[in-house]
Amino acid sequence: MRVLPWPLRWAARLPGTLAVLAIAFASVAAQAAEPGPLPSDAEGFYFLAGEWQVQHRRLEDPWGEREAWRQSEGSASFRTLVDGLVSVEELRDAKGAPFGGAVRTFDRERRVWSDSWVGVRDGILQPGVIGRFNGPVGTFITPDTHKDRVILAKGVWRRVSADEFTWEQFFSRDDGATWLLTWHMRFQRKAGRVTP
Repeated sequence: MRVLPWPLRWAARLPGTLAVLAIAFASVAAQAAEPGPLPSDAEGFYFLAGEWQVQHRRLEDPWGEREAWRQSEGSASFRTLVDGLVSVEELRDAKGAPFGGAVRTFDRERRVWSDSWVGVRDGILQPGVIGRFNGPVGTFITPDTHKDRVILAKGVWRRVSADEFTWEQFFSRDDGATWLLTWHMRFQRKAGRVTP
């Protein structure tokens, strides 16, 4: 004998039409509680898994009097966990010292990612930035501050190929009407280094 979940057992005790409506409502609620599918290849961070060489180009002083860029090399390691629901990143500088990382988690119902940064300087996991992929481009936007002024920050992932992708950071002082590129990272896969 099949035992009904408690909302359906409760609804079945109601008279006539009310019972039918209550059972229908309980069924919809039960379906809504079911998680959505795991992230697909198109909407997930599966492409990050592995070991990468990184070229950084970072604007030293956004909106400063002169435009000065600092370039550096580094490496990155990414792992995909929990069947694609979690992506973990570690970034190292040219000398191999870590300078930060990130943890990304996927909301199966809303189909969005939460991307949280942790820097070596303080070791604090920052609040997650929410975003999603549209084709090969993932966009994440959040309020931020620059020199005590509230701005918007945008991170953009671009899948170039199986062995190359970019991440760029933009700032906006006018609620997203215009964006200033402040950081460009180019990732190239290390030969023969794919990590699940």
